[in-house]
Amino acid sequence: MNTRLTIGAVARETGISPRTIRFYEAEGALPPPARTTSGYRSYSANDIRRLRLLRQARLLGLSLNEAGLFVAQAFSSDCCSFAPQLIERITTRRAAVRARIAELRAIERDLVALEHHVAHAECATRDGQRVENCDYCPMIDDEGGRCDSTECR
Repeated sequence: MNTRLTIGAVARETGISPRTIRFYEAEGALPPPARTTSGYRSYSANDIRRLRLLRQARLLGLSLNEAGLFVAQAFSSDCCSFAPQLIERITTRRAAVRARIAELRAIERDLVALEHHVAHAECATRDGQRVENCDYCPMIDDEGGRCDSTECR
C-alpha cells in the first residue's frame, strides 16, 4: 500500500477513532505521522500496523505508555527476538485474567449468598426494626443472623 491515508480513513481501517489516534500521538505512544503541505496528517501502511499493534497491546492490559514502548520495540526488533517477548506478555496477561475471573466468581458467590440472606431477612426481623439495632446483616456483622423460620428453608 503506497497510498497515504487521512486520519478518517485510518480510523475506518483500524476501528480507532480519530480523537483516540490524535491522543495516542499527543501522549507519545505513536510517532507523529507525516504531514501534507497543507498540514493534514498523512498515514502510511506502517502507521496503520502500529495502530493495530498498539490496540492489541492495550488489550493485553498494558498502560498507554507501556503499549507505546512495546510497539516501538516491536517495530525495531526482528521477529525471532520479538516473538518470545510477546509470548511472555500474553502468558502473563492470561494468568492475570484467570486470577481476575476467579476473584469475580468469588464475588458472585458472595453476592448470591448475600442476596439469599437479605431476601429472607424479613423472617428474622421485626416490623419497624432499624438497621442500627439489627444483628442480622452479614455486611455489617461478622456472620449475620440465621433465620429459624421454616418458611425460609
